[in-house]
Amino acid sequence: MKRKICVVAAVLASSLFLTACGSKEYLKDIKAEKYVTLGAYTGIEATVNKPEVPEGAVDNYIRDNYLAPKAEKVPVTGRAVQEGDVANIDFVGYHDGTAFDGGTGTGFDLTIGSGQFIEGFEDGLVGAEIGETRSLNLTFPDPYNGNPDLAGEDVVFEVTVNGISESKAPTLTDELVKQLGEEGYNTGGAQTAQELNDYVYNLYDQAAQSTYDNEIETAMASTIMENSTFQDPPEEMVERFITSIENNMSARASSIGMSLAQYMQLYQGLDEAGYRTLFDEEGVRMAKQYIMYQAIADKEGLVPTEEEVAGEVSALMTIYGYASEEELQKSVDMESLKEDLMRKKVVAFLKENGNIQETATIVD
Repeated sequence: MKRKICVVAAVLASSLFLTACGSKEYLKDIKAEKYVTLGAYTGIEATVNKPEVPEGAVDNYIRDNYLAPKAEKVPVTGRAVQEGDVANIDFVGYHDGTAFDGGTGTGFDLTIGSGQFIEGFEDGLVGAEIGETRSLNLTFPDPYNGNPDLAGEDVVFEVTVNGISESKAPTLTDELVKQLGEEGYNTGGAQTAQELNDYVYNLYDQAAQSTYDNEIETAMASTIMENSTFQDPPEEMVERFITSIENNMSARASSIGMSLAQYMQLYQGLDEAGYRTLFDEEGVRMAKQYIMYQAIADKEGLVPTEEEVAGEVSALMTIYGYASEEELQKSVDMESLKEDLMRKKVVAFLKENGNIQETATIVD
């Protein structure tokens, strides 16, 4: 459960966009010292992995996102299906001897090893010859959102290999990079192969640094919370964070075509009662953490100035393309923005006055 809470918190710690209407209670409405008695918050130790770009990540990203879409299929004869081949197949899936909906395809190009079909399907075609038909005895995963009625059920797929081809990706050249940009691929404005490599590297480097920063904050905040004593946070504040959590997770689910319930079941293994409990617990924790940050800000003089808030607003306008501050305020919760700016200042203070130990990233 601790892992699940951390996953949710990492996504939601700096949610600024409007999430609910009606009465809300913000840090400005309370005296933080009434809700928390701070313990030690300087000299806090945190041990985290060094921010590193995984070996091979840049090459893999370029291959999958820029080269693979430009690959050409080259027909193969005289051998059987191998890992990485594109097998053109006809297939019919049977459950208890009856073909089931969505289990039939004709002339389908399947890349072996892509994980596009259920476990065992693609492996079951390795070694098949052109024209060969194989019976694959498989079991659907549980849960299976594509067809819940088949979740955990045994099925048989009759699969015929019509043809085999290899995917030949082009070489990354300056000319190809320019072409990709002209065709609307997100290349970060790169004009050469080296510039594209640098752009992708920076994406991974920024992500690694963000993870590093989040891990430091999580470790330090957890220790400080353990050192402190809390009163129950205001109910309205807790509800505000719960609403933010639910809306953020719903947006993540929607971005991949899922409902909130489907997303939480698949990625967290939680039914509705389970994830509602998780959201409630996380709402309380986040309210306490922000109250704790406010108490530190009050003691250390870290409350954002009007100039700092104006600078944050200007940065958001640039990032998201708002034409005016008035337009931005229609979708951005300004009080949450101020609270998050305060959080950033406090976290920077904690890092500066803490004891951060770095360890090498362990690769499995």
